[in-house]
Parts: sequence; C-alpha cells; structure tokens
Amino acid sequence: MKVEVILIDNIDGDNLTSLKNYEENKNLFEINKFEAKKNQMLFLANLDGSNDVSTLVVGTKGCDTEYEFVNLGSLIGKKIGQDCDIKLISKSKNLDIFSIEFGICISSYNFDNFKSEKNPELSFNILDSNHIEDIKNKINSIFWVRDMVNFPAITKSPDFFEQKVEELIQNLNIRFKSYDEEWLKEHNMGGIVGVAQGSERPPKFLVGEYNPNAEKQIALIGKGVLFDSGGLSLKSPSGMETMKTDMAGAATAWGIIALVAKQDLDIGIKVYTPIVENMPSGSAIRPGDILNMRNGKTIEVMNTDAEGRLIMADALAYASENKPDIICDVATLTGAAYVALGVEIGAVFSNNVSILNRFLNSNADSYENYHSLPLEQSYKSLIKSSIADMKNSGGRFGGAITAALLLEEFVDNIDWIHLDIAGPARSRKNNSIYPEGGTGFGVIGFYNFICNEINN
Repeated sequence: MKVEVILIDNIDGDNLTSLKNYEENKNLFEINKFEAKKNQMLFLANLDGSNDVSTLVVGTKGCDTEYEFVNLGSLIGKKIGQDCDIKLISKSKNLDIFSIEFGICISSYNFDNFKSEKNPELSFNILDSNHIEDIKNKINSIFWVRDMVNFPAITKSPDFFEQKVEELIQNLNIRFKSYDEEWLKEHNMGGIVGVAQGSERPPKFLVGEYNPNAEKQIALIGKGVLFDSGGLSLKSPSGMETMKTDMAGAATAWGIIALVAKQDLDIGIKVYTPIVENMPSGSAIRPGDILNMRNGKTIEVMNTDAEGRLIMADALAYASENKPDIICDVATLTGAAYVALGVEIGAVFSNNVSILNRFLNSNADSYENYHSLPLEQSYKSLIKSSIADMKNSGGRFGGAITAALLLEEFVDNIDWIHLDIAGPARSRKNNSIYPEGGTGFGVIGFYNFICNEINN
C-alpha cells in the first residue's frame, strides 16, 4: 500500500488544485470543516476504486516549532496505522520535513513483550527521503532506551542489562568492559557497593569507549538503579510503582554512545554506568552510615532513598581521573526537579556558564525541552555533615540543587553538565510522541549538544 501525504497550509494551494479528482473531493473539505490548520487530517476518497494508493491531506498552518512538526508527523503515522510506503508532497518551503519524517517513524513504537496478544509491528517506508538513515539511527537508540525502561524490574537484573548493552553495541566501534563487585571494592567505589549491598543481585560497572584518539573527549555517566525501593528509608507502595524507571539515565547514556558511533562523529565518548538495585535487607546500608568514596571523600547517609547521587559520585570521580574535556551525567535523580519544572522539562546544571549556554542553545528548538536551574553554592551548607565530608540529603527544599552540589564535589574542576530527567524520562499517559512509560528523553538533547561541541 502507498499513501500520498499532501501537506498544505491553505485549501486553495497548488498542491490541492492540481490533485486528480480535486473537484469531486473539494466538498469533503466543507463537510469536514477542513481548513488546513495544523494537525487537521482528511483521507480523500479514491473515486477510481483503486486501493493501491490513498491520499491523506494534512494541515500545517500554525506549525512553527520542531516539537509541533514532530508531533504532526507522529499524528500522521498514527492516522495511517499500517505498513505502507509514504510519499510526502508539499510545495511549501517553510516545512521542517526532517521533523515530520522523524515523527512518523517515532509513532511506530510498541512494547508488548509481556502481552498475550501482540500488536503488529508497524513499518513506514518514507519514499524519496534524504534523512531516513539519520532518522533510523536516532529512532533505534530512543526505542532501545524506552524498551530498557519498560522492562519490569524482576527481568531487569544487572546481568540482563549488560546483555542488552552488548546487543546494542554489537558491530559498533565501541570498546566495552564490565566490572564486578570485587573490582568495585578494590577500587574504593564505596557509594556503588554501599547502595547495592542490600540486594541479592550484585552490582556491575559498565564502561564503553568510542573514538579514544579524537581531539575532543566527553565523558558521560548514567545512573543505573534498576529498581529503587528506597532501601531502609522505604518508599511508599505507590512511590515504588514506577521505580523500574530509575535506570533511565544509564540506558540513555548507552543509547547516546551507540548513536554517536553509528553516525561516525569525530568526537570521543566514554560512558560509565553503575548498575545496582536499592533494596531493604539485613545487609542494606543504614541511615547514619558513612561511605568512603572513590576520590577519598566521605558521605554520611541520612536517607537511603537518596541513593542515585551516591553511585553517580563514584562514577564521576572515576571518569574525572581521565581528564576529559567535558564531563556529563544524566540521571532520574530527584523528584524536586519535576516539582520545579514539571514532568516534560529536563533540568540542566553546569559549573560553566559557557558550556551551559551551549547545551541550551543546541536544543533551543528541539522537541525535547530543557531549562537551567542554579548551582547555588551557598546551599552547600545544607549538605554539610558534622562527622563526614558531606551528607547525602540536604532536606526538603532545593532538593535538585543540593543533589547537584553533591555531584559537583566529585567532578574535579572539569567542565560539567548535569541533566536531571526524573520528570521527562517517563510519560504518565499516552500522547502522540510519547506512549505511557519510557520516553527516551535525553538521547536527542545530548546528541545535539555533542554535535555542537565538535566545532567548539
């Protein structure tokens, strides 16, 4: 089957008046009150009785941003809803065709691994596209991240996560290493070992490296808490319901390095992902315990549910030892981030205003939405401990900021970007771009930033 998609911003445009059977179909516009406004869609009748080619007229009037064009493309994909060849037709010069095609492709996502009745997989073949390879590479990373988030925690053990990473980077120019609990203990990773010790599943530390000889090197750390019960500072039952999502940062980091490798970018990326479960048991860390971290600093554990920063701190310290040009991290770190910004905006922190602005500018018209939060140094008093170098919780107020300030202690004065995606990593309901569950948010944001950094 083939679908011709006619993109128009007015119903008197050349694209319509030149249509075969236009005169016979034009009264359908009046009946359906079709005015070519954005997201309006109308299948035209096949008056010749042919079922080989269908015509979908799509309004674009009012579409201006990348988000709106991606959303439009996704709505087109959902409207078509079956395998087909798609040909986009438009004479307008103001359309973001790449984003429309991207939206069509992203609408095909489906996760039914645990359903007894499977949904048919959709395959859209966009004809005469100049972007399809680029789009497929991005979509594959996003879909992989979504899948990893959506897998239930009982399935998602550290061994399973490692296996899926190896499948993702198979045949890519990425060096991969997996370190076990003994290695973590030997290398003074007290935060990672401490958080993991309440679980029967031992932790892992996964490292991937792409293009180590490139002139510019970026380290990327991703938080990999496969399930967060809160530890002995136990979450409520409802608070645990979505905690399989707490490894979205680690999945995002691997999705990014795979995408960069597929696109063969001239930049070096090294990924570090601590993989743990945070569980309550007789061996779990307790409030009041003190952990010895990779860089020699100590942290008093006030709340075992503030565990992400503990594993990230070790990974940041370890990554900093290689002196990358920029060190980045991505984590579902704090509920405070989405209390501040809502569930669709990623919170961005940095110790360098220039780097921060470059990240924000590289995503100024992205369909992913970011906003900066301040790295307010005076708030460090909130994480000061009387018996250790710092404590892992600064209390209720400014929680996203105090968590970021703790991470900053392990960056070793390297230019640093911290992305808190606790809100947008998971969609609370189905919408045109994001189905309920994992979103893959952060893959495109960091990819845009990395592409921008090649020339800086």
